[in-house]
Amino acid sequence: FVRKKRDDQKHICNRTVLDALNTNKTFRKIKENNMDKEIVIRRSKGAVPRAAVKTDFPCCLIENDELLDITFIKNSGNVPSKKKITGRLSFSNEPENIVTFNIKTKGGKKVKPLMKNNELKMKVDDVCVYAFKEDKLKAALQRDGRFIDAIFKKHCALSEFGSETIHEMSSTVEHLDGKHFEVIVISDNNQSDSQNEHEETQKRNTMKSINHSTNSPKIIPDSEEILAILRDQHKDLLKTLKEREKLKDNSPVQMFFRAEYDKNVQSFSEVKKVKQLTRLSDSVCQIRVEGSARGTGFLLFDRFILTNAHVIGEFDPFTRKLSKTFTAVFGYEDLEARETKCVPVKEHVAAYYHGKINVDSRYIHAPPPNRGGICIVGHPSEGVKKIEPCFIIGKENLQEAADKHTSENANFIHVMRQQSLAEKWEMHDNQIIYNSCFFHGSSGSPVFDEDCYLIGVHTGGYAYKGENVKTRSIMEYAYSMQPILESIITQVFMHVQHTISFNNV
Repeated sequence: FVRKKRDDQKHICNRTVLDALNTNKTFRKIKENNMDKEIVIRRSKGAVPRAAVKTDFPCCLIENDELLDITFIKNSGNVPSKKKITGRLSFSNEPENIVTFNIKTKGGKKVKPLMKNNELKMKVDDVCVYAFKEDKLKAALQRDGRFIDAIFKKHCALSEFGSETIHEMSSTVEHLDGKHFEVIVISDNNQSDSQNEHEETQKRNTMKSINHSTNSPKIIPDSEEILAILRDQHKDLLKTLKEREKLKDNSPVQMFFRAEYDKNVQSFSEVKKVKQLTRLSDSVCQIRVEGSARGTGFLLFDRFILTNAHVIGEFDPFTRKLSKTFTAVFGYEDLEARETKCVPVKEHVAAYYHGKINVDSRYIHAPPPNRGGICIVGHPSEGVKKIEPCFIIGKENLQEAADKHTSENANFIHVMRQQSLAEKWEMHDNQIIYNSCFFHGSSGSPVFDEDCYLIGVHTGGYAYKGENVKTRSIMEYAYSMQPILESIITQVFMHVQHTISFNNV
């Protein structure tokens, strides 16, 4: 595998090495034949050549024309299937905010086993770790996932080659860029006990501070009207939340808000991002067939709307003529619909391609992240336009999420199984999985990541009929934009007239 020069550096920075490899058909076939093995990717350049990087290594850190050596090794069983995520995994930051450093796979004195996979230690001498400048060293190594847990329990540190400098696990990685280290043991004492004692002391001190500073609540001037509105909405909000999260009483609701609030404020509470999402939502429309709401679409570029195939339904494969009359309704944001704009859709599935699609697109595209916040903009329940922030379910957590849903809805397991067999439920690599309230009418909605990049098209869910014949879903999914755009380009080469399937307004 060789990384070639690219113009769009920020787009490349959002892609991992595995993302790039998966675009190659030959590699995908080899990977399928080695599903039970671990991928080893060794660099030919960098501060320490032949150092092995992980599959989630950002492409922007690979040098131009750098050759990567890809091999597969036996998974010794020491590598857990579920890795604890201790930090962010978004590469949308500029490359200068990311550092790389190299660590010997064989530790110093008192450090015998170091890597979870013994085969990796036998295969390579060094591993290359990436991290963000403000990350703590311990968090960076835990997120990397290749090191045994023992080095985090003992008092370990990194010893820098060519220097007597020792870097503690509690230090930031900002000054480690390009350097070479080995893991050493400073003390055999278990760090967890002293660390827990320190955290408990901090917690007690914090509680004392809070107790001393607690005052009676103050009333905000001229807030009576807002307070009345919030109290009036509280009942419906509580009911919706209980139904969505399967909560029975108010106590779990409080715990839910404590957990979810911290996540949400980190994702989409920045005013700049909210404004950007609002601007992007102007290009989202409701797709109507002969006057009735059918789904959602959005202007991908120029006058061309992208939506799901099942929203449009069948059309003549030869003439590409639509079987029914479609209308794209923009600005449907309130029931009175005073400022909506209804645009008739042409009767043929359109063809369009000219140069690079990214140039004329209304959005910045990026590969989907493995986890983190996303935002869907569409017309759920065939109603007004809405925005819903939610969180991606990492592939390593899919089974756990499915088990949680089925255990909470045990009375409908037989219904889920029947639906699964009838619809042949399955998952694909190019799906983004999440939990959402966007059901009927929202198919075709754009999905944005935490940086407001277009990463997918909301397509459907693993739905079934629950209590009171109400639609329930184990989880929902979108198809990522990258394969969609690649498919469009592929069709261009397949058809002399440069035809691709879009709806032409």
